[in-house]
Amino acid sequence: MLTAYRIRNHEIKNIYVEMFCNQEYNMSISILLREVNAMKKKLLAVLCILLALLTLSACGKKKNNAETVTVTPAETATPAQPATAEPAPAGTSEGGVAITPTSQPAPAQAPAPTLAPEPVQTPAPTPAPAPTQAPKPTPTAAPANSKLPVVKKDPTGETVNVGGKCQFVTRYENAKWAVWHFVSPDGSRDIDYLKAAEEFPTLKIIDGYGKDMTLDKIPAELNGWKVYCRFSNDSGSTDTASALITVKGAGTGSGSTAAPSNPNAPVITKDPGSEIVAAGGKCQFVTRYENAKIAEWHFVSPDGSKDLDYLQMAKEFPTLKIIKGYSKDMTLDNIPMELNGWKVYCRFSNDSGSTDTKTALITIKGQPTPTPAPSAAAKRQGFEGRWAEEIAGRCQITFTYKGEGSMNVDISWSSSAWQRSRWAMTANVSKKDIMEYTDGHYWVETYTDESHYTVSDESYNGTGRFFIQDDKLHWVNDQTGQETVCKPA
Repeated sequence: MLTAYRIRNHEIKNIYVEMFCNQEYNMSISILLREVNAMKKKLLAVLCILLALLTLSACGKKKNNAETVTVTPAETATPAQPATAEPAPAGTSEGGVAITPTSQPAPAQAPAPTLAPEPVQTPAPTPAPAPTQAPKPTPTAAPANSKLPVVKKDPTGETVNVGGKCQFVTRYENAKWAVWHFVSPDGSRDIDYLKAAEEFPTLKIIDGYGKDMTLDKIPAELNGWKVYCRFSNDSGSTDTASALITVKGAGTGSGSTAAPSNPNAPVITKDPGSEIVAAGGKCQFVTRYENAKIAEWHFVSPDGSKDLDYLQMAKEFPTLKIIKGYSKDMTLDNIPMELNGWKVYCRFSNDSGSTDTKTALITIKGQPTPTPAPSAAAKRQGFEGRWAEEIAGRCQITFTYKGEGSMNVDISWSSSAWQRSRWAMTANVSKKDIMEYTDGHYWVETYTDESHYTVSDESYNGTGRFFIQDDKLHWVNDQTGQETVCKPA
């Protein structure tokens, strides 16, 4: 009896456990279904909103309207609360124990479909205003390059006679090269000094690659031209202001008593007359002028190769006495025989320029008047004079007749505006059209400022030779093995 009771009691406990587990399972299923239904409703609402937005976007593109259409999405259905089923009446299991079964949850109500919003009629698009042209920015000047050469002094205009001479002076800082340029009167041409030498064959351009350039034998065609110097370094170049060349009157050897083109320049009212005197004799040359401050007498050799002022002439002829070579009237005394055929003229100057008189011939009695001709040395060898390297003109070679088949040679080769190489030697005739040297002195001049320089790299007893071929001078330097070709300067 007791055993049967224990078995019965155990069976009842198992029934209760089974009923409890079934109830928990049914409740979990019900909660999961409710969550799934709620998620479906939310997804359906989102899809409806996306469909409405896509529809409005398509309509906007067709109308090319930039306006935005406001769409009010339909209200989403509120998820229905799941109905809780009433528990069924309790039944009686075996043994009289009451058991309450768990009811199934009611099916979830489907959400009402969301209607697409009616399209909102949009107004006609307003034409876009014409684009306003943005103002052009004002260009800002580039800052000055502090490394460029700086011009400290510009050249000034010069007034000279035909065939006369003048110099243009400049000063600079921070430059390596200098090149002078010539500008035509109408401004249509700008040529460097090498091309100017070809344009005006009779013009002598001295140091067209230096800070100070000298022009000699200026032709009348150069009147109205301007010159300027271009200083350069590795950073760029800077130009000086231009200087005007004014050519007036006749040059040395012609003279004129007419008023010069410059009304402020001196005016010659009387030219000197030629004189015939005996050797050791005396004569006077008389002139008259207006508007002059300075007078200076000049002497011209018979062949025209020399033009010396009265101070230089006193050194050329030590026995000649020159009285008042700085006045309008000059007297010559103890005239040597060698003065036969020379000419004299007076140059009057003031702040506005200068004017030359006509030349007067000196004839020594008993001596025939010599015919102007090139010097014997120049005619015999063809070396005498000035030569310039034919490509850039930086090398300048000057031959001066010394006598007995010898010539003094001076060579200057500018590597920059502040440095140049120099050579000095005596060349002797070895055979026809060839001159050789064995005493070449070489050095380098480096300028520390505008007027001072240092000497370095000196060497002595250099050898080489010069010869002329096809009217060009060839210089062979034995130390470097280099051959330099020059043309007449």
